[in-house]
Amino acid sequence: MFAGCAIRQAPVGEEIMPESARAQIPSHWAGPHRSGTVVPNWILSFHDPELNALVADAVERNPDLKAAAARVEASRAAVRIAASSLYPRIAMKGLGERQGQHLSGDIGRDINPPDFGGSGVENSGGTGLDTSTEDTSKRWVYGIAAGAAWEADVWGRIRSKKAAAKAESLALEADYEFARQSLAAAVARAYFTTIEAAQQEANAQETLNIYQEYSKLTDIQKQHGFASDFDVSQIKSRTASAEDALYTAQQVRAQTIRAIEVVTSHYPAGRFDVRRSFPSQPRAVPAGLPAQILERRPDLIASERRFAAAFHRVNEARTARLPRFVLSATSGLGTADLDSVGSLNALVWTFAGGITQPIFFGGELQAAQDLRTAEQKAAAASYVGHALRAFEDVENALANDYYLRMREGALGTAVSSSGDSIKFGRQQMEQGQVDMFTVLRLTGENLAAKVQLTQIRASRLRERVNLYLALGGDFAGTGAPGK
Repeated sequence: MFAGCAIRQAPVGEEIMPESARAQIPSHWAGPHRSGTVVPNWILSFHDPELNALVADAVERNPDLKAAAARVEASRAAVRIAASSLYPRIAMKGLGERQGQHLSGDIGRDINPPDFGGSGVENSGGTGLDTSTEDTSKRWVYGIAAGAAWEADVWGRIRSKKAAAKAESLALEADYEFARQSLAAAVARAYFTTIEAAQQEANAQETLNIYQEYSKLTDIQKQHGFASDFDVSQIKSRTASAEDALYTAQQVRAQTIRAIEVVTSHYPAGRFDVRRSFPSQPRAVPAGLPAQILERRPDLIASERRFAAAFHRVNEARTARLPRFVLSATSGLGTADLDSVGSLNALVWTFAGGITQPIFFGGELQAAQDLRTAEQKAAAASYVGHALRAFEDVENALANDYYLRMREGALGTAVSSSGDSIKFGRQQMEQGQVDMFTVLRLTGENLAAKVQLTQIRASRLRERVNLYLALGGDFAGTGAPGK
């Protein structure tokens, strides 16, 4: 009998998916990856104390994260509310009331006075006078009583309600964890973007210095008749373009600094000081198995728990159509003191058991069950969609990490080779074999390669953050709000 009354447990992980979707989950990632178990504390893999401090500050101060933590606390209270119906409800009542009536008409014929029912305002709950023996009477009624009622959860309706609330609470805990990890990832990406802007500013400044040097040289050559007005205008145009590139880089850096200040919950004054060199590129990280992210990624766990909540709500709606068994008991001790007549003391008690079977509610109960069933189907489909997007996130991050690493090597060679070209070009210019504008063209090519290389290095760091986030690896403990 107890086994028959036990509520069923909701499917988890792959069990939620249809067979057609489960069969497509591969045994290993398609993109280039390193085998092994996903390791925690991914923020530490960058070996940057400044980044670690920024993330800790953001987690401590971010208002959105605090709001998510408050929602977790509220959901835990909702679980306690749902569970309270499993226990008897006990209450006590004390009564002190002054009653009176004035009658006219056929007094003494055992006709009860009219009863108007509730007046719409709260009262103490005493009973009115019901005798027509005297035309006028007044009395005191006072006493104390206690009562208890308990619904036997035979079909598991209340337990299903509690299980649904618990699953929803766990989903909000997972939401909080994903928000925490996403916040850390946002801080890291903004941090690397700020360093990228500083690097691009340095590239622009270096190029501007070169153009300014050649501009002075051109002016001197013009004075001695070795350069024309056309040559002077050309170099001035390039110098102005380099100045524009420098100002643009400075503007981007100021914007990215303000972005860090906002994400760490500081006023965006643009005064935050961030290092100007990239941390070392982290080595390849183990990616685990595809099926494991269903158990590890917080957003997938949240989707799984919401499916469980929908599953239990279906059972709650189904059992709402079955009989309810309620036991109740009350007892009280009171006194009725009728003026100038006497007092009557009474000890009263009741014990009752009742069964309530819904018969006709206009289709409400069946519609409620259909509603919960449709919500369960939607939650299952949503879980499959979340899982597919999670697999896509990992595959994209693995592929991007590989190609960015290859591009970084190629651009590193381009920067080195173009730098050598500038050196050889200057030597040939001094020997009169090439003109100044050939060297300037080589300088522009070198700058373009440096700009791209800086972008790739920053992208690699940001993409590594995306990979950690996609894999669901935590950066420091569980981070869930304390219970």
